[in-house]
Amino acid sequence: MMPRIQVDKKKPSFIENIQYHINNNKESIRFLFLFILFSLSFFIFYFLLQDYLNGILYFTAFTVGFVSNAIGLSVTVDGVLIEIGTMTFEIIHECTGMFAIAISLSSIISYPAQWKQKTIGIMFVIPFILLLNLFRILFLIYIGKYHIDLFEVVHAYLWQGTFIIFIILAWFLWIDVVVKHAR
Repeated sequence: MMPRIQVDKKKPSFIENIQYHINNNKESIRFLFLFILFSLSFFIFYFLLQDYLNGILYFTAFTVGFVSNAIGLSVTVDGVLIEIGTMTFEIIHECTGMFAIAISLSSIISYPAQWKQKTIGIMFVIPFILLLNLFRILFLIYIGKYHIDLFEVVHAYLWQGTFIIFIILAWFLWIDVVVKHAR
């Protein structure tokens, strides 16, 4: 019987490990880099032009007021303020859905797909988020009117998490229905 020869394999260095993982995950790293780049660009653009984008606040308040009154929630809208009973809601930039749209657009634009597929995703996600946001605010008005004790929990926790889940699901749906279907 022949003796076994043991070969010592050199353990890869930290740098070699990083290089290995980068080389094996180029598409994911590219997506992540572009996602961060586009997200930051959208947010910087929005914050720099925030004073010029106040029309979005008024449009959101007007739309919420119109739909609220149409479904019987009897509200009064004064600029960006929505009053129902003794409660007043102020529509601020975070209430408009623009940040959710920025995240969604960043994820769609960054994903490795054809521009035709990206355009379909953009045309779907913008109205989807605006309608979801409208429903969110209407729901919060209802909670504010009938269950004021639950308002902060629903506003700060339930809807934040729900909105994130819906954005991710919309993105996965776009990938599954539009992108993978075209391949």
